[in-house]
This record gives sequence, C-alpha cells and structure tokens, in this order.
Amino acid sequence: MDFRSAQPQAAVPAPAGPAKSKRGGDKAKMLRAATVALLFCITILAIATIGYLAVAKDDTSSAKYVDNSKYQAVFLTNGQVYFGNVSTVNKEFVRLNNIYYLTQNTTTGTNGATTTDGNYTLVKLGCQQIHNPTDEMIISQSQVSFWENLESKGKVVTSIEQFKKQNPKGPDCTQVSSQTQASNTSTTNTQSNTTPTPTTTKP
Repeated sequence: MDFRSAQPQAAVPAPAGPAKSKRGGDKAKMLRAATVALLFCITILAIATIGYLAVAKDDTSSAKYVDNSKYQAVFLTNGQVYFGNVSTVNKEFVRLNNIYYLTQNTTTGTNGATTTDGNYTLVKLGCQQIHNPTDEMIISQSQVSFWENLESKGKVVTSIEQFKKQNPKGPDCTQVSSQTQASNTSTTNTQSNTTPTPTTTKP
C-alpha cells in the first residue's frame, strides 16, 4: 500500500499577475491625470498670452498716430486745452511735455466787475505759475476728449515758436502769476478763431 498519497500537499502560491496589472493601471491613471493637467496649464497660458497681446495692442493703438515732429493739442472734458508734445498714450493716461496753454485777457473796472476783451495769451507751463509745476503733465484718459497733431503753420505753433525766440532761456521765473492753469477760462475752439499772444519777458 502506498501511503504517499495520504501526505498533505504543499500549498501552491497564487500567481502574481493580477497585482502587477493593478500597479500598471495606477501608473496609467497617473499619467493620464498628469497629461490632462499639462494640457489645462497650456490652455490657460495660451489664453493669458492672447489676452495680454490684445491689451498691449489696445494700449498702443492710438499712440501710433502721434507725430513726433509736431506739437499736439489735448482737449479736456472741462474745455481746457493744452499744447505740447505727447510722449505717451495708453488706456490709462496721456503724458504731455513742453506744455503751453491759453489764458483769456481780462480787465477789472472801477466797480470791480471783470470783463474779457476776446483776446488770448499763450502761457508756458512752469515757474511762472504760483504752484511752480514741472514741465510735464499726466492726464487721465477719462479727462481727455480728444487730441490732435498741429501743423507748423497754425496760429498756436507760430506763437510757440515766437515765444521760444523771445525767451531762449525759458520764461522769467521772477514773474510769478497768482493763477494756475486749471483756473483759466475755457479755450475750446479758440485755436481757429483767435491769434494767441505769446507772453514776453523783459530783458
């Protein structure tokens, strides 16, 4: 009689195949998740780039019309007009340098009443104003109605050039006015109707 068949059989280990398959599936899921995240980041970056380029283009869309060889006139919403050289234009502000503006000539009678004679004087912004501003102005776009390039033969530019010839060293800073440029009478549309008189200084 063969008693070997009665001996307990050794346990056969289970195949390791399913465990490896599970680990491979986890790696595939992680790879897919990383790919989706990367594509999402690329999409966001592309949208941000397009938006930046659109904003940058909008910022400079009107700046390209500035003629650097000419003076510009900047018309504000309150009726004031400033003349000078526009150096920066963007969606937030307009930067103006070498600034001039017009003041309306007034006379005060014996009864204290003030009258205007219809003539305008060209004034250089700077040391002659009581607040002594620098020759630069940053104007919010919300205050700008429009701006335009000026021809060299126009009355304002002619007066500016005349002022520069009469005052090669700039305005006489010993003659200080009590007026600021913001307190002037509105000068809208005076460029084509009147000839501004340039301010002069005594030698």
